[in-house]
Amino acid sequence: MVLSLTFFFITALIIALSTIGYGFFTIRLLKLDNIISNHGLSGILGLLFLSVAGSYTHLFFAHNYTHNIIIILIGLMFLSKFRSKNFEQLKILLTFFVLLFISLVISKTNEDFGYYHLPNSIQFAEQKLQFGLGNINHGFKHISSIFQLMSLNYLPFFKYNLFNLTNFLFLLFFSMFAFTSVHNNFTTKLNFSKIFLSFFFILFISKFSRIAEYGSDIAGQIIIAIYFFYIIEIFFNKKLSNKDLINYSNLSLILIIFAITLKFILVIYSILFFFVLFIIFKKKIFFDTLKPFLLFFSVATLMIFVLYNFSSTGCLIYPIEKLCFHSTFDWALDSKTVSYLNFHYELWAKSGKGPNFSVENPYNYIDSFNWISNWISNYFIGKFTDFILVSLVIIIIFSLFFLKNFALSNYKYKEFDFKHVYFYISLLIIFIIWFINFPTLRYAGFIIVFIIITYPYVIFADKFINFSKQYNIKKILVIFIISYSIFLIKNIQRINNEYNISINSNHNFKNFPFFWIDNKVAKEIVINGHKVYKVEGMCWATKSTCVRKIDNLKIKKKNNYIFYSIKK
Repeated sequence: MVLSLTFFFITALIIALSTIGYGFFTIRLLKLDNIISNHGLSGILGLLFLSVAGSYTHLFFAHNYTHNIIIILIGLMFLSKFRSKNFEQLKILLTFFVLLFISLVISKTNEDFGYYHLPNSIQFAEQKLQFGLGNINHGFKHISSIFQLMSLNYLPFFKYNLFNLTNFLFLLFFSMFAFTSVHNNFTTKLNFSKIFLSFFFILFISKFSRIAEYGSDIAGQIIIAIYFFYIIEIFFNKKLSNKDLINYSNLSLILIIFAITLKFILVIYSILFFFVLFIIFKKKIFFDTLKPFLLFFSVATLMIFVLYNFSSTGCLIYPIEKLCFHSTFDWALDSKTVSYLNFHYELWAKSGKGPNFSVENPYNYIDSFNWISNWISNYFIGKFTDFILVSLVIIIIFSLFFLKNFALSNYKYKEFDFKHVYFYISLLIIFIIWFINFPTLRYAGFIIVFIIITYPYVIFADKFINFSKQYNIKKILVIFIISYSIFLIKNIQRINNEYNISINSNHNFKNFPFFWIDNKVAKEIVINGHKVYKVEGMCWATKSTCVRKIDNLKIKKKNNYIFYSIKK
């Protein structure tokens, strides 16, 4: 047990270091100067690069043991070649890795993990690109670059047991980024943006303490938090040099693209990028921001994401029916299926359907705003109000620590910047789009709701708090420690409950320190010379390619690629 845990820890740390190495390489590649000192941001950019590189290698190779070991070694080579002399950052990495590692010890996974997170990642690990996967397993219709990243952690001894490491790395690198950006009082970054970043740190550490709950939803919202930080800097920081403005603009572009590949719903946050365009046009540096390779990288990232949507479903963006090629390709999902599923997702998001219930007249329920009263009683009162309470508690705790700063004797008048009004209106537009279409917090909603609630308070707090003062930084550090204490207590309680649970339970760490797997009985079936594995219910860790239905299934091989279609 101790040996397995130690090996688990060391391997995870090596992968984290390798990822930062790819981040260093990405910064050099895209010529994003003056930001390599923050290893947290380097790690995030490393994840971005790996998601793109992994997507392209998967066109030709499975992400098997050999592929992934080579990927890790190349990352370590980049780490050595582009290593920073800032050893303080390496200390921060090791400190946060040790402090947060407890969240990676998981027995019970996300409810959708065995449904489509794990099967998708195993499919990428054991097979190269295949077409029409959405026909054989509903879970294969859901495309996210996070599954590509998970499959890169498919390694000897561990097999799929390191897949949750991907979400852990998002939290790790974000925590490092936030801590370094807030703690460094020698930068020209705004108090306003630092307060927001502090709030995001408190939120993700204390609220989203269980990595297994992340699924494919929280990682993208972590990226949006960083993206929002840079958008604020671009829009409000008058001290930014043109060079920093260009770098921040380019960073904002690739961060929003990365977020979209993680969860397409996050495209609503691209509205904020129009503010970036406004600023760089106003500053007359638009053409300076058009670095050819960065634009190529951005387009390549979006193109490969669209390709995987297309290869699985026949839709450029699933489940937008108008972007599907039903009649052109026999392996594409038919129009009725896409239309129904699009309606199904909306019904689910608006509390018209759940695991054990469905409203009587779903089409009438979705029409206009008939769903609101039911949504309020089934979702708003409970999950939504709980999150509002969390947001308000963060504000209250923050206020208590800075109570002296709010005393009138310390007040220094700052003229109100009316750009806040325009910016807040844009946030409300994002909120309205989210609310009308998919009003579920995990569907891109946590960040926008949190920002809408806290934004007025941050404007107020910015008038009193100066992050260039060391005593204010110390107060923030104390708040961070309290947040981490909540994180630690929640994870200790979780592990203790799972470990001591009844021997008949599925989630009692029978495979400590790895997560529980439902060992499905799969039937090997050969169709047109190609093996598939039929299961009932969820696929879990079934060998690829896992099939849930074989009625009228047709499999053909063309140009060394596999195509799945349903006979008509």
